[in-house]
Amino acid sequence: MSPAPTSSPPARTTPVRSTRWYDASMAVLTRLLGESAPIVAVREQAARLLRSTSPGRRLPPILILGETGTGKGLLANALHGSGGRAGGPFIDVNCAAIPETLLEAELFGFERGAFTDARQAKAGLFQAAGGGTIFLDEVGLLPLPLQAKLLKVIEERSVRRLGSTRNEPIDVCIIAATSEDLAAATQEGRFRPDLYHRLAVVTLLLPPLRSRGRDVLVLAEEFLGRVCEDYGLPPRALTEDARAALLAYAWPGNVRELANVLERAALLSDGPALTAAGLGLPAAAVVDAERGTPPPIAATDAEAEGERRVLLDVLQATGWNFTRAAARLGLPRNTLRYRAERLGLAPEGQPERRRGGRPPATPRAAEPTAVLAPGETTR
Repeated sequence: MSPAPTSSPPARTTPVRSTRWYDASMAVLTRLLGESAPIVAVREQAARLLRSTSPGRRLPPILILGETGTGKGLLANALHGSGGRAGGPFIDVNCAAIPETLLEAELFGFERGAFTDARQAKAGLFQAAGGGTIFLDEVGLLPLPLQAKLLKVIEERSVRRLGSTRNEPIDVCIIAATSEDLAAATQEGRFRPDLYHRLAVVTLLLPPLRSRGRDVLVLAEEFLGRVCEDYGLPPRALTEDARAALLAYAWPGNVRELANVLERAALLSDGPALTAAGLGLPAAAVVDAERGTPPPIAATDAEAEGERRVLLDVLQATGWNFTRAAARLGLPRNTLRYRAERLGLAPEGQPERRRGGRPPATPRAAEPTAVLAPGETTR
């Protein structure tokens, strides 16, 4: 009898990741309109982050920094919609809008009888976000006692409801955002350094609108089209003086202010053309537009200044450790060092040196001038 054939173990195969999910997810990031260098850098960093994850896997903790009105919530929603858990819930929590006495119960839940009105147990927002994303907006305003509990939740990936004696596991992606200067807050004792480092595994910094150059016009056209469609208005167009006024204005309220200005102007205008006067901007911006005065910062200068602020904030937050800063920014270390040198960034106490140029020359002390007697000449 011939021996029975032995079955060989199945060969191991390396799963090939389909790019269909990744290509589809990138379309969500296109909602971040603009072609200025700072906003393009944000999109590229987000794309690299998404490229490193797989469907069903959670993203690492992400911290979004930026002034009020720059679109931090939009970016957080785009990251969720572009990630591997887009089908899961997206829970938006404004930490500044919930009273401090209720915030812990809202975030972590409570058991029946935990306090006077706790007639039945309730899951917290972290558990409600299971399998999806929780977005902690204005996380810099959390009180210190709650910061310690949030740190424990992140480290242990579990929550303990108020009045409970057991931890319950959670599986969520955590995205936090703030307009606060967290690096300064940690030095002043208003924010825990350990929580900051836990939240800032990846840091994305949204630039202010004033540093995005002609992106203002791209966003204005988009908002104007949306307003006309939402309210059933005939199409509106920006005149040349209106476009100049939009570029000349500093936009302290950033993108949110721009959207409000366009909505109000479209609703109150009589004709199809929106003029500088019809925008209702401060008189200085309208006068500059009528005189043809250029914006205070040229588009290219604004883009460079925006990039400079992004790099400087992250470098200062990491103690000028280029390896850690490059990891947070999603850039190769040598690329970060090149950009820092090109923009003249250096720690305090060291002279700035721009790439391609010599450091400023040290002024030489003036030589003493000899006093000559009458009739005496120098040799």
